Amino acid sequence: MSTAAEAIRKPWPTYRRLLGYSLPHWRVMLLASLATAGFAAVDAGFAALVKPLLDKAFVEQNPTYIRTMPLLIVGLFLLRGVSSFAATYGMSWVARRVVKDVRGQLFDKLLRLPARFYDSVSGSALIARLTYHVEQLADAASTVLTGVLKDTLTIVFYIGLMAWLNWRLTLFAFVVVPFIALIIRYVSVRFRKISTRIQDSVSDVTEAVDEAVNGQRVIKVYNGQDFESRHFESVNERNRQLSMKIVATRAGSAALIQFIAAWAVAAIVFFATHPGMIEDMTAGTFAAFMLAMMSLTQPMKNMGTVNERLQRGIAAAAEIFATLDEQAEPTDGTIPLPRARGALSFEGVRFRYRAELADALHDIDLRIEPGQSVAFVGKSGSGKSTLLSLLPRFYDVSSGTIRLDGVDLREYRLHDLRRQIALVDQQVRLFSATVAENIAYGLDPKPDEAQIIDAAKRAHAWEFIEKLPQGLQTPLGQNGATLSGGQRQRLAIARALLKDAPILILDEATSALDTESERLIQAALEALVGGRTTLTIAHRLSTIQNADLIVAMQDGQIIETGTHESLLARKGLYAALHRLQFEAESGA
Repeated sequence: MSTAAEAIRKPWPTYRRLLGYSLPHWRVMLLASLATAGFAAVDAGFAALVKPLLDKAFVEQNPTYIRTMPLLIVGLFLLRGVSSFAATYGMSWVARRVVKDVRGQLFDKLLRLPARFYDSVSGSALIARLTYHVEQLADAASTVLTGVLKDTLTIVFYIGLMAWLNWRLTLFAFVVVPFIALIIRYVSVRFRKISTRIQDSVSDVTEAVDEAVNGQRVIKVYNGQDFESRHFESVNERNRQLSMKIVATRAGSAALIQFIAAWAVAAIVFFATHPGMIEDMTAGTFAAFMLAMMSLTQPMKNMGTVNERLQRGIAAAAEIFATLDEQAEPTDGTIPLPRARGALSFEGVRFRYRAELADALHDIDLRIEPGQSVAFVGKSGSGKSTLLSLLPRFYDVSSGTIRLDGVDLREYRLHDLRRQIALVDQQVRLFSATVAENIAYGLDPKPDEAQIIDAAKRAHAWEFIEKLPQGLQTPLGQNGATLSGGQRQRLAIARALLKDAPILILDEATSALDTESERLIQAALEALVGGRTTLTIAHRLSTIQNADLIVAMQDGQIIETGTHESLLARKGLYAALHRLQFEAESGA
């Protein structure tokens, strides 16, 4: 059973865990609760004033009551305003702290989840959890408590007032309680079910927007605007329909509760006006009793609204807690690694992404010496990127062993292992920070400006950086949107150069560069690889002809290894790939 389904069936464990985020702020919650109790008492106090107001001030014309009643009314309104402010501000303060704490925990968790998690969950769903879902917790974790406390105390105070005025008539009020309890119980389950569906629909809306924004060039070229509009209309309409189901449930339950309460009021009026009963009641007593009775309908109605917010928060909390409970990346390694030599060995390595899928890699045996330059070639889907993704432990092998300097990767501390590796991926990722911060990303201690400039020059990025409006301090938009593909890739290479790691992974590192830039970068990389183990994935075979070792892969297996000349002489897979590429370039 999923976490969300379990929360619908048994909401209390989820809500109890959610309340754990509010308890550290119990002092503020206590003060807000006391203010809430005062607010509820004042409301009942207004109804209680009706009896002396009618009996003493109007009927008996008592001058003392006539003078003091206005002052009491003003005092009660002042007390009501102060208590209302204190209750609202206090609980809102707690609610925002809960949102901040949960959102911070969730973000930190996302940074530490393994790559497998991101293979199965869309980015839009995670964004929805960080934004929409977390906001639903604000009410459930604190504000709902204020509402429940206020409405409960208001009902208690009103019933107490009614019992004091006339206990026999008060008994009629309890006739409707079982019916109202059944309605609230049914509505609670329905709210949780619909809220879970709404959260899924918000993820769908977010995903549709993300695709439209990031794919806007493809949409324009292929005239896909109408298709995207229809798709968005579909998910948007589903979100609207689910929201209206919430509204209908809320409005229907409130109307039904008020209708049941009306029968109780009608019965009380009937019995109160009975000759044997009315003789014992003054006009003020009857008016105060009826006002208290009628006032009960509002907190009863509010209980339905508060219940909706509570159930929505529980459904959101179930999704968030499911993410927080995901297993983080393994940190079981204990061996420190100050700086590796760079010797790598793959021994009987097999890997599959999920248990139900076939092996993406199998029977991988390969030795790489420290400082060796190794190129991996093969058609798309042959397993090159998958193999190299095992080195930083984005994934762990399904069987077999990968050793660095003779030690199983899994025995090293993960942070130390990744400190040995610099990566230039084919999907360049820049961050919303300055140029300097992107080049020096993640380094501790931070390098000085001279070191950053040196790395930029060696990556042939300085020639465009110094022309930017603020040079190294120029802010880059999301993923460096204002830069060309080649400029972004040169910044990524500068980042790898500055890290100065003993192992360098280049996954199509020069794919976005023109011929001249590629020549310059290749020269920079040749100067860089001295003393470093360099692992290169390249489709353009002309860029890796000088590699110490070339590994040709197909269908997740290593087919052949050797130097450029020896593999051409063998006339196997590499020679076939080289011939096809040479013929394609000649034809161009």
